[in-house]
Amino acid sequence: MSYQFDETQATPLCEIMGRNKSDKGSADITNAHHNYTTVYHSLFKDLCSKPLRIFELGLGTNNTAVESNMGANGRPGASLYGWAEYFPAATIFGADIDKGCLFQTDRIKTYYCDQTNPADIAALWAEPALDQPFDILIEDGLHTYSANVVFFENSIQKLAPGGYYIIEDICVGDIGRFHTKIPEWQAAHPALSFELVTIPAKNRYDNTLLIIH
Repeated sequence: MSYQFDETQATPLCEIMGRNKSDKGSADITNAHHNYTTVYHSLFKDLCSKPLRIFELGLGTNNTAVESNMGANGRPGASLYGWAEYFPAATIFGADIDKGCLFQTDRIKTYYCDQTNPADIAALWAEPALDQPFDILIEDGLHTYSANVVFFENSIQKLAPGGYYIIEDICVGDIGRFHTKIPEWQAAHPALSFELVTIPAKNRYDNTLLIIH
């Protein structure tokens, strides 16, 4: 499967995420750190009004002592607020290793998780509100290959049939490792497709997604 999108054209989701201070995209798309919103809008635009269950790992902590933080001026939960706006009928869930940035609204609930620890991941999925599978599951956590693997292998069972599991921010140095790992995952999950999508952008370091569907 090849995904069709124009990485140079801003979408409604680009504006939403940028306004909410997420780094997934912005209305000024050619200068955004990531332009994932161009891909996401192409995938999700026909699902916007549906009562989806959406989960994202990684809230974007602004605690600079935490690895993979968003900097002191980051807005924790920015992407979750953006998803809640883009999907007005959806229920949004998230998790992060920084307990200090967890929060809750009428449609967003967040939980603690260390994605490198299978016991923590199991405890996360044991939460009653997280019992049912997710239509969209986005991994925007630690951004290391080993952490990506641990979370995927302990979480893919939470993906609803026909849903999307997406790993963000894959570094160029890890792309080869994913090419080696994907056949193993494909053999274990033959009903799913796996595609690495590198998006042309000014950011050439970590602008690759793994889209699993």
